[in-house]
Amino acid sequence: MSLNDTIFNIALNLLSQWGYTGVFLLMTLEGATLPVPSEIVLPLTGYLVYQGRLEFWAAVAAATLGSLVGTIVDFGVGYYLGRPAVLRFGRKIRLREHHLIVAEGWFAKYGSVAVLLARFVPLLRTVIAFPAGIAKMKIGKFLAYSTVGIVIWDIILIYLGVLAGQNASSIISTLDAILPSIGYAAIVGLILVLLFFSRKTRKKESPDEGKLAT
Repeated sequence: MSLNDTIFNIALNLLSQWGYTGVFLLMTLEGATLPVPSEIVLPLTGYLVYQGRLEFWAAVAAATLGSLVGTIVDFGVGYYLGRPAVLRFGRKIRLREHHLIVAEGWFAKYGSVAVLLARFVPLLRTVIAFPAGIAKMKIGKFLAYSTVGIVIWDIILIYLGVLAGQNASSIISTLDAILPSIGYAAIVGLILVLLFFSRKTRKKESPDEGKLAT
């Protein structure tokens, strides 16, 4: 079994344990520009939809709400704390200054609509919240553009996971193509997050099981 097969099986099994809550939490982390790649989380979510463990539109809703919560965090950092704070925050999450410069360039070129356009570009789709906040973009407009872009992105990637459901190897072959660009470190981070929440879930369930046994 290859490394990508292992990643696929671990992430799929752990994500299936949490259902919609897991989708929401992971997409919240991704929306806050933490190393949780939606390019993997969403197709795996679609695969669970294909298996009948999740419902398509409920999964889209969970993913979208999570992304919005995460992006509001980034927007708030830029809006209330400014560019220096964004750079300090960025160092903790491996966000380099040139990533912010690219996002600022998009925002300067396209204005508010950059928030929508950037949602279809990996990494930039989350980083764009920082310059929007720094520029004091109106929160209503920011959320409107963000929601449209996020919903479309989530629908496409989850649906691709559904289409790939008949052949799990097609998702694994996709991992072969995108993992080098995303970086295995991000995937390790994803699995660690999944394991962390899985253990917390088990701890919460164990007292209840003890009560039932008595």
